[in-house]
Amino acid sequence: MQVASCRAAGAGILRPVNETDGKTPVDVLEAALAAWRGALGEAHVIVESEALEAAQTATFATTQRIPAILRPADTSQVQACLRIAQAHGVPVYPVSAGRNWGYGSRVPAGDGSVLLDLGRMNRVVEHDEQLAYLTVEPGVTFRQAHAWLREKNSSTFITTIGGSPDASLVGNALERGDGRGPHADIFQHVCALEVVLPTGEVVHTGHARFPGAHAAPVFRWGLGPVLDGLFSQSSLGVVTRMTFWLARKQPYLREFVCAVNDDARLWDAVDRLQALALDGTLKGSFFFWNDIKAFSVTQQYPYASVGRTPLPDWARDKFREGFGRWAISGALSAPDAEIGALLERRLAAALDGASRPLSFTPGPPDGESPFQGVPSEANLAMTYWRKRTPQPETPDPDRDRCGFIWCSVALPFTGAHAKRAVEIADRVPRLFGLEPNLALLAHSPRCLYLATALAYDRDARGEDARAHACYRALTRELAEAGYFLTRAGLQAQEEAPPVRDASAELVRKLQAALDPRGILAPGRPET
Repeated sequence: MQVASCRAAGAGILRPVNETDGKTPVDVLEAALAAWRGALGEAHVIVESEALEAAQTATFATTQRIPAILRPADTSQVQACLRIAQAHGVPVYPVSAGRNWGYGSRVPAGDGSVLLDLGRMNRVVEHDEQLAYLTVEPGVTFRQAHAWLREKNSSTFITTIGGSPDASLVGNALERGDGRGPHADIFQHVCALEVVLPTGEVVHTGHARFPGAHAAPVFRWGLGPVLDGLFSQSSLGVVTRMTFWLARKQPYLREFVCAVNDDARLWDAVDRLQALALDGTLKGSFFFWNDIKAFSVTQQYPYASVGRTPLPDWARDKFREGFGRWAISGALSAPDAEIGALLERRLAAALDGASRPLSFTPGPPDGESPFQGVPSEANLAMTYWRKRTPQPETPDPDRDRCGFIWCSVALPFTGAHAKRAVEIADRVPRLFGLEPNLALLAHSPRCLYLATALAYDRDARGEDARAHACYRALTRELAEAGYFLTRAGLQAQEEAPPVRDASAELVRKLQAALDPRGILAPGRPET
């Protein structure tokens, strides 16, 4: 996605943002559609009801309606789309690939926004093997980038995510998504953004704004104020190009896993592994999954043996027999086996006493691992956890009416903070008849993400409302404890926490200056 996922539901008919010409709303829309057809071609201004209905569907209840979908082919066409939107006062909402499952998918923030679908802009613009960077348009997906680099026989890779392989690199980075591998904080490893402002003007960040700047793809800061962050999780512009810094495949790669049954031992392990992350033993991301999360990835809800929801303790205990209360997993990488063996010994010492001993799996000979850039659909099984029909070969949680909501918060990387946050996230979903699907993600040596997945069946009566109520209760209690959202999707439109400074007013001033008619993603709170 090109803007953050907080949306606000509206009611009914499309209205121009600043209506001054006395035209009826339908006349305004028709005039804008005619102009867009002239700019993009008839085939790329979509008004068919089936396509609009699909774009209006997420993994939870939504009410927003989309009057049309625009599909620009390049930056100049994006400029034209936004200029037309400004001229007619018609709101638009940009998306890249629309796979933002669990945060709102493609559904716009406000009712009546025209969808600006950037999927046609799917070109790899530049690659440098020695300097390890890749410049792409917003339609390029993780699957496409991996295939492109593999075809080039590149020794580099881009960090993958736990979501769909068909998600956008640019959209995920702008949402500040987390990845699997050495660049877990993806937005920290990008630069040289090309951005179309709501008025249709183009800006470039860093050194990319200087003609012929050789350092543009390798230096984030440029000269003067750093603008990159203004365009992440915001509606201040549409990013049409971005450079990603790649990692180099390592000759030594070992994936590891162990189990912990005792919570007290888990919090101790959190502290021990934080120390290894800080000293560089653990260079990439690693994970702490609870039993429910692991269960939901390996199979769907056991209706045949349980017959009711939520999952009773005896069924959960049965699964734990072959798994454990928590699993700790990740990967070690090194330039040679000698250094790798040292890393193994350090990790084994830190996890000594785990209920299931630490085990290592040798990486494949070609280095093709999820920890070295290979995208996977495995985690999408979680979205089908409560469905009574099998997961199809080609998963689409929106189409299949999977109920799925993410709640992701940031916390300091200590056992004490992990314990406090997990106790809240483990308890609250149970109050609403949902299983606590929990993961702690090592986002950096100093920060953990606690990601709680609320999975349910949208075809079960009343479950949408129940899941939303659970999300609201969970985010509020975590915030009261000092743990705030890292990504605020459509489900969080009323849950944006209050701020204690003038930052919200500053953003409003920037919006007023950059988007005079308020046409870009209206309804999205900029907290």
